[in-house]
Amino acid sequence: MRKTPKVSFSYFLIMITYGNLQPTSVTAFSSSSSISNLVIKRKRRNVNFNTSSDPLSVPYRRKKCSLGVSLMDEDTIESKVKKSYFMDELNLDEDAVTIKSNSNFMESFKEKVGVIDPERLAFPEISSGEVPRVFSNISYKKTASTPNGEHYSSAIHDPGSTFSAASLIAGTTIGAGVLALPIATAPAGLIPSSTALCAAWLYMVISGLLIAELSINRIGETGRPGVGILELYKNSLGRNMGLVGSGAYFFLHYAIMVAYLAQGGSNLGAILETTGVHLSSYFPGLEQILFATITGSLVYFAKPAVVEKFNNVLVAGVLGSFAAIMFIGAGSADFSSLLAPENQHPEMVVNAFPILFLSLVYQNVVPTVVTQLEGDRKKITSAIFGGTLAPLVMFLGWNAVILGNVIGMPEMMNGNFDPIASLEGKEGVSPTLSYLVDAFSELAITTSLIGFIYGLLDGITDLADIPLKGPKFEKWKPALFAAVLMPPLTLSLGNPDIFYQALDTAGAFGVSTLFLVLPPIMVWQARYG
Repeated sequence: MRKTPKVSFSYFLIMITYGNLQPTSVTAFSSSSSISNLVIKRKRRNVNFNTSSDPLSVPYRRKKCSLGVSLMDEDTIESKVKKSYFMDELNLDEDAVTIKSNSNFMESFKEKVGVIDPERLAFPEISSGEVPRVFSNISYKKTASTPNGEHYSSAIHDPGSTFSAASLIAGTTIGAGVLALPIATAPAGLIPSSTALCAAWLYMVISGLLIAELSINRIGETGRPGVGILELYKNSLGRNMGLVGSGAYFFLHYAIMVAYLAQGGSNLGAILETTGVHLSSYFPGLEQILFATITGSLVYFAKPAVVEKFNNVLVAGVLGSFAAIMFIGAGSADFSSLLAPENQHPEMVVNAFPILFLSLVYQNVVPTVVTQLEGDRKKITSAIFGGTLAPLVMFLGWNAVILGNVIGMPEMMNGNFDPIASLEGKEGVSPTLSYLVDAFSELAITTSLIGFIYGLLDGITDLADIPLKGPKFEKWKPALFAAVLMPPLTLSLGNPDIFYQALDTAGAFGVSTLFLVLPPIMVWQARYG
């Protein structure tokens, strides 16, 4: 009879705890293809181990041992058990060892030996096998030392908050694009434009979910969270089409920056004029230069934590002024005329789609949301749906109130008609509403501009292979900020009234390429090759 090889019992415990040990794996250690099951019962109680393959599971704490366990074929098992070896090493009585044949080695071993003590689990979901996330955000925190001088580090799991992720998406969506919304929707009327806005929202939700799928797949391929959106385009589309995606990314950001600097400077000049300071009298474009200098200096010199706090204050101002606009504007709006059939022109709604899509852009933060929520598909879907639904409701209300206060003006059918500017001095409209709209406009543009400065910095540093922190970044920091601010500022100086044209162009070409056309192509290629 062939001598049966011996395998360390502790080896099997490790394999059972950290890997799915299949019967075909055991045959390598057995002298027979027919494997018998070894069931060991301890005197006092059963020891519980888990067969989960999840590396987060923690094995039951036991004393170290190097017990030699012979895996014998059925004939040997039935004829004789090496009692002296097992009895001495395991300290078991003769009746405590039962050898039982079964076609499924692991099921019997799992049934008799048990599962992990739940108190020893890093995450309770492992015991049920229901772990929806792709990875875990783990950080380690040192705790106070014990009287013996020992230091302990505790693992902290940050699963991310669906509400916080939805808030990030909502904050990104609510930008200065909403200012151009009444300009685009006025010729079509409230009902056609509201219907089109809901359709655009649905498409943008689907687009965000597709980008989330690509982000999760890329994390699984690389094992590295925090994948940027430019990397998704390069990886999914290849070099040539990846360049198209990168070009659309920079085109979108620069076009929107032109609009923000132009309108933000004009608003700043209007605010200063109320104090008697006329910047435009010195030389044209001074308002834009001043606005770009103030906002750019804040991001350049202040620490990110300070910029974040300042931006939070601005966001609070945006929400407060918006609520006041809804409250005051609803009282003076003529909703009956706004809903009248003669004021609905669905044939004009097609021209509004570039601005509608632009107003709902948030996809650039989807990879960040995927990382925050650990690739949990259910949480990500809820965050995208909820985070975009709130801005949709706000935009519908904003559109109705602004158009309701300018309805009946003959200029409404003109594509260049600006309802927001027309509020100033209009009979029956409270002057407070005009001031609130101006405040809302400036705050919304400033918060959006800060975000787009960071977005362009990320894109340029990624393209130039420069880290966002460290000595190399500090060395190139002046040149990077010049590359971010100078091109859009130059274009805004040439045409301070370029706000709507720049946003319309960005929506027609940048948004349509990045978030309407490319994501379905990328997902189709990833799924079907």
